[in-house]
Formats: sequence, structure tokens, C-alpha cells
Amino acid sequence: MNDKRIEAEDLRAMLGYTCRRIQEEESNLNALDAAVGDGDHGITMRIGFQAIQGSLDATPREATLTDVLREAGKAFMGATGGAIGIIFGRMFIGGGTALAGVKEIGPVEFKTMLEAMEASVVKAGKAQPGDKTLLDSLHTACESLNSQPPCRSLAEAASRAADAAEEGAQSTAEMHCRLGRGSRLGDRVIGHRDPGAVSFSLVLRSMAEWVNAMDSASAPKV
Repeated sequence: MNDKRIEAEDLRAMLGYTCRRIQEEESNLNALDAAVGDGDHGITMRIGFQAIQGSLDATPREATLTDVLREAGKAFMGATGGAIGIIFGRMFIGGGTALAGVKEIGPVEFKTMLEAMEASVVKAGKAQPGDKTLLDSLHTACESLNSQPPCRSLAEAASRAADAAEEGAQSTAEMHCRLGRGSRLGDRVIGHRDPGAVSFSLVLRSMAEWVNAMDSASAPKV
């Protein structure tokens, strides 16, 4: 089992891979959003993650884990507008703040990061689980890491969280939307997953792919 921990430079590479994967999903995310919104969620994600890629390129090589995530969050917020920009941006910043003084991410630190991300999303968006938002995916991921037995490796933690996030995103299809413009659509939102929740599940799936491949000769590169 892969039991390695990742340092700041590894985190930079993992986020770089995530940026590429999210941008590849632009049209799918737009189509998902078109069912209940403006159909531009994928565009927003592309712009935001392109900005994160730019921040990764500009952040000094001696940057800490906190620096990498903080600059990623600031870049996302600066490049995108609306609530989703603030929520994703503060999510990354919150995760980075929780890792202050930490040199490496293992399963415990990964759990700490996700829990801080959840707290930041709750504070920024005023949402609760069941409101049909990104939080439904993130909360489910966090809950999965509190289950027994505890994860023995970062690879296991990332995979478990990604599986749970996808389940959380799928569950939003059966929810009414309680916040924002979608709250006015009533039953029309039933049967459609929340784009933000799906986007977050893609972020965690990309991270899990990178972590699980990092010992392989075919590990994804920035």
C-alpha cells in the first residue's frame, strides 16, 4: 500500500494535475448547470482553475503547504465572480490555514485539511448539509474519514474521501435547493445534481488519482 506523505512541492504537482482535470470537464459541468441555472458553471471552474495553475507557477519553490493552498484560493477568488468564487477560494485558503506549520500531508493531515475546508464553506456560504450545495459532497467526504477503521495511508484517505464525495454529489439529485436562485425552481431541480457538489467531487477524485499514481512511472505530472 502506498504510505508516502506529500510535501509542498508534491501538493503543487497534485493541484496542477487537478487543474487540468477540472478544465477537461468544462462542457460536462456547463451541461449540468444548464438544467437548473445559466449553464456557465464549467466556464467558471475553468477560469478559476486556470488562475490556480497560474498561482502554482508563480508561487516560490520554497513555499509551504499553507502558502500553496492560500495562493490557490486567492487566485480562484480573484479570477471568478459570484458566490462560487468566494466559496471555492475560501475553501482552499481555509484548508491551507489548518496546515500552518505542517511539513507533510499524510492521512491525518488530509483529514484536517478537509475538515477545515468544510468549516470555511459553511462560514462563507451559510449552507448546511441537505441544502443541495457543494457542502453535500464535502461533508460526506469528511464523514467518511471519521469512520472506522482509520485510514492507514494518504492514498487510502484520498480514495475513500473521493468515493464519498461522489456519493454526496449524487445524493443532491434528490434534494430541493434551499439557497440562491435554484431555491425558486421548486421541484424542477429534482433529478439534477448540484454542479458545485459535482465539481468538488471531481477535485477530490483528481487528488486521489494523483496520490495513487505517484509511486508509478506513469504518475501524472504538472
